[in-house]
Amino acid sequence: MQTAGREGSTVLQPVASDRVVDVVRERLRAAILAGELAPGTRLSVPELARHLQVSRSPVREAVLLLVGEGLAVEHSRRGVEVARLGLRDLLDLYELRAALESLAAGLAAERMTGTDLAALRGVLDAQGAAALREAGQFRELDARFHQIVVQTCGNARLARHAELLAHEMRLAGPLLLNTPDHLRRSHEEHRAIEHALRQRDGPAAEAAMRRHLTRVAQAVRAHHASP
Repeated sequence: MQTAGREGSTVLQPVASDRVVDVVRERLRAAILAGELAPGTRLSVPELARHLQVSRSPVREAVLLLVGEGLAVEHSRRGVEVARLGLRDLLDLYELRAALESLAAGLAAERMTGTDLAALRGVLDAQGAAALREAGQFRELDARFHQIVVQTCGNARLARHAELLAHEMRLAGPLLLNTPDHLRRSHEEHRAIEHALRQRDGPAAEAAMRRHLTRVAQAVRAHHASP
């Protein structure tokens, strides 16, 4: 099994659990999101079962669950591979995120606790000048910002679907826009969203989140369209 990470992966280790399928799925998902199983990597059930020291049946089921999450793709002849995201896929994800997360922001404005708001402010403070100079750090904080909003909206089904989209977004690394100006504008937009949430203004929070994700999608499209 070829992986994109360092030698001695800490993710693909033997499994010991009563709920083997769940553990295998979490291990494989973590390996995909960490880049240890790179896009296009074939998810061979026999090989994975050997690496994880479990039978093939839970691995086969876990792999199919990852297909359902969008992290893997099943091909008629090549079997199952880690999903590859193209520009069209990424833009589709942004459209879905704009719809779901704007709704989540509107709900969160009414339902977030003071502790939730403090956590959100902490992320924004950390996402200041230092993070703006380090795209990787900014991206991690960006993901945390959006995660807090959707997890505090009070709608478990909405949050679950938003989480699946966030997982898929992690596969789009090379396509994401990381220019200093783009990161600065994103940070400013996050501040506007946080302000509306703090004011308990649901319509304003919903509109600010939609503007943010729509603007990001437009910037990504324009960047990749330029010669």
